Formats: sequence, C-alpha cells, structure tokens
Amino acid sequence: LSFLRLLNLADNSFRSTIPKEVGMLFRLQYLNMSFNLLEGRIPHSLSNCSTLSTLDLTSNLLGHEVPPELGSLSKLVILSLAKNNLTGKFPASLGNLTSLQKLEFAYNNMEGEIPENVARLTQLVYFQISQNSFSGVFPPVLYNLSSLEYLSLGGNSFSGELRGDIGDLLPNLRQLLLGENRFTGAIPITLTNISTLERFHISSNNLTGSIPLSFGRLPNLWWLGIAQNALGNNSLSDLEFIGGLANCTELEFLDAGYNRLGGELPASTANLSTKLTSLNLGGNQISGTIPRDIGNLINLQVLSLEANMLTGELPLSFGKLLELQVLDLYTNGLSGELPSYFDKMIQLQKIHLNSNSFQGRIPKSIGGCRNLLDLWIDTNKLNGTIPREILQIPSLTYVDLSSNVLTGFIPEEVGKLELLVGLGVSDNKLSGHIPQTLGGCLSLEFLYLQGNSFEGAIPDISRLVSLKNVDFSRNNLSGSIPQYLAKFPLLQNLNLSMNKFEGSVPTTGVF
Repeated sequence: LSFLRLLNLADNSFRSTIPKEVGMLFRLQYLNMSFNLLEGRIPHSLSNCSTLSTLDLTSNLLGHEVPPELGSLSKLVILSLAKNNLTGKFPASLGNLTSLQKLEFAYNNMEGEIPENVARLTQLVYFQISQNSFSGVFPPVLYNLSSLEYLSLGGNSFSGELRGDIGDLLPNLRQLLLGENRFTGAIPITLTNISTLERFHISSNNLTGSIPLSFGRLPNLWWLGIAQNALGNNSLSDLEFIGGLANCTELEFLDAGYNRLGGELPASTANLSTKLTSLNLGGNQISGTIPRDIGNLINLQVLSLEANMLTGELPLSFGKLLELQVLDLYTNGLSGELPSYFDKMIQLQKIHLNSNSFQGRIPKSIGGCRNLLDLWIDTNKLNGTIPREILQIPSLTYVDLSSNVLTGFIPEEVGKLELLVGLGVSDNKLSGHIPQTLGGCLSLEFLYLQGNSFEGAIPDISRLVSLKNVDFSRNNLSGSIPQYLAKFPLLQNLNLSMNKFEGSVPTTGVF
C-alpha cells in the first residue's frame, strides 16, 4: 500500500490505537479517521507522511499531547484534531506549517498560551481552539493573520482587553467567537469596520462600556451575542444600538441579556429584521412597554425580556408571533388580562409570565397550545377557576399557578398528564377534594398544594414513586397520613403541617 494517496476511514466504530505503521504510507496525501473510537496517542510516525495535506482525527478518544513532530508536515493544509481528550500545550513547531489553512483543536483539554510561531501561518483561514483551557491575553500573534475568516477562542481562560484596532487588523473575518472567557474592557468599535462579519459572539465575559451604535453598518450580520457581561450603565442611551441594528436585514439572533442596560425598550425594536428568530434582552434594567408593533417580527421563536422593569399590557400585535416557541416575560411589572389569542400560537412550548401583575381569568385558549411544556403564570393577580382545557395538553411537564386568587377545584383532567413533572397551585383560594386522578401523574416529582382550602383525605398517590418535594400544608385535609409516603425512595421534603390529620405518623423514610 505504499502508493496509497487517500485513506478515508471516517464514520465507523474502529477502536484501539492508530497503528504507527500508518507512517510508512509516505505517499499519503489525505488521511481521515474522524468519528471513530480510537484512543491512545497520535503516532509520531505520521510525520513521515511528508506529502500529507489533510489530517482529520476529529471526534475520537485520542489522548496525550499533540506530537510536535507534526510540525514537519510542510504540505499540510487541514489539521483537525477536535473533540478528543488531548492535553498539553499548543506545539510551537506547528508554526512551520506555512501552508496550513484550517486548524481545529476544539473540545480538548489543552492548556497554556498560543506560541508566537503561529504568526507564520499566514495562509490560515480557519482557527478553532474553543472549549479548552488555553490562557493568557488574546493571542497577539493572531492580529498578524489578516487572512483569517473564522476565529473561535470560546470557552477558554483568555483575559485582558481586545486591541482597539482589531477590526482593521483582521478585515476578512466572517465569524468571531470569543464567548466564555475573561475578557475585559470595551467592545472595539473597529469591529464594525469588518464588512464581512456575519457572527460575533462574546457572551459570558467581563466587558464594560456601551454597545457600539455602528453594528448597524454590518450588512451580513446575522448573529450578535453579547450577553452576560457588564455592558451599559443603566442609562437612557444604553439601547440606542437597537435602532442601528434595524439596518441589519439578515439579523436572526440578538442576545444582549444579563448586562446593565437601562432606558426604555425602544419602539425601533419592532423594526428589527423580519428574519429575527431569537431576541433576548432579559436580566437588565429596561423599562417602558413592549412595543406596539412587536408583531412585525413574524419569525420570532424566542422572546426573552424577563427580569426587567417593563410595564403595561401585552400589545394586540403579539398575536401575530405565530412561530413563537419560548415566551419569557417573568419578573416584570406587566399588567392587564392574559390575551385570548394563544390558541393561534400553536408552536408555543414555554409560557413564562410569572411574577407580574396580570389579572382576570386564565384564558381557555391556552389549551390550544398542544406543544406546551411549561405554563408558569404564578405570582400574579389571576382569578376565576382553572380551565379544564389547560389540563388536556398532553405534553405539559411543568404547571405553576401558585400565588394568585384562583377559586374552585382542581379539574380531574389533571390525571391525564402522564408527563407532568411539577404541579404548583399553592396560595390560592382553591377548595374541594384533591382529585383521585392525581395518582395517574406518574412522572410527578414536585407537588405544591399548600395554602388553599382543600378538604378530605389525601388521594391514593401510591404510584407516584418519583416524588421529591410534596407540600400539603395549610389546608383542611383530614384522615390518616398514608403509610406508603415513608417508602417513597426519592422523597426529600414533605410538609403536612396545619391540617386536620389524625392517627399515627410514620416513623421511617422522610419522616
């Protein structure tokens, strides 16, 4: 096989180690062993394959350090070693690979700083070393690689500030991914000079200062992730950048959540690209109302404005967001009645409206959301009864209606929710018997019924062996305490206080 030029063994289930005899295939130009179960070291003998242009060992179980001998493969164009268990430092010898265009070390356990020799890789287009333990400042050598189009350093321990002229030094970048590090300082304004920039992600760092208004000059920008920093100064001008982004007609993803952004949510939010699928501004100090024309964002799938200071009602145009899957508006000061158009929003999976001031009845139309997983509308001022229609959504996993002013009883339909993990109706004005059908919710782990006027005996819930937390306190329940509760293997917290139980109390298990 000494004449072999191409060897592709990808996407199999090969185990054991890479045979060192592979190094005898000295005419080999292409070697792909990705997506297998190979372990052990990368053999040093691969350096004998002097004509190799592609080496792809992605997604295996390879360990130890990257052999410095690979630095002698002068013809190498692609080196992909991502998703292994590689350790050690970045070999300085790889700076000899002056033909290299793609280098990929992501998802390993490598550490240390990036060596200065990397500056010699002037043909490099793709540099991906995310999810390792690399450290130091933003590697100064990278500023010399003007050919870079894709640069990912995310999920490491890089620190310090980015150079103010980074956008002028790396003018060809399409994707710049720097999230989950320890970068400080401001977002360099020169980044907005990179007309080719499509994706910029620098969430989960320690950035400060304002968000450049000139992001709106990037015609190809489709992803802007700047969340979980300390951007903004709780001032009126913090959200002016949103007006500029209205010019980014390709924008699909905007996440500026969990910063220090203040001021009112601008009406221009409704002018963002109709391609926008995810808008996250949660965890700031944003005030004002939800823009009247928010329904213009017809492709929105995720809307996260939680943990702010928003007031007013949900605008009528909200009903146009027919693609919406996640609605996070919890912990604000929103008011008015819950709208009746939820039944048209059939893609909804999570409704999180808790900790607001919504009032009126729970709309039956929520029952039309047949894909709903979470319904969190606790800690509001809702009244009336619990609609049966809601408890007929088979996909429901978490329902929390606690801390409202609900009356009536728990509908028996609750027993059909076989996937229900958590049910909370505590601190309302509910009454009657707890339905026997509750014993059919076989996935239930959390059950909070405290602070109502339930009466009668605890129903037979002996099959609910997954229960972890149960609170029946502050009701008018009577009869004996079921002995089987002591045998629930996962039960950690059980509160039966302030009821009218009688008879003996179990002495084992959680008791």
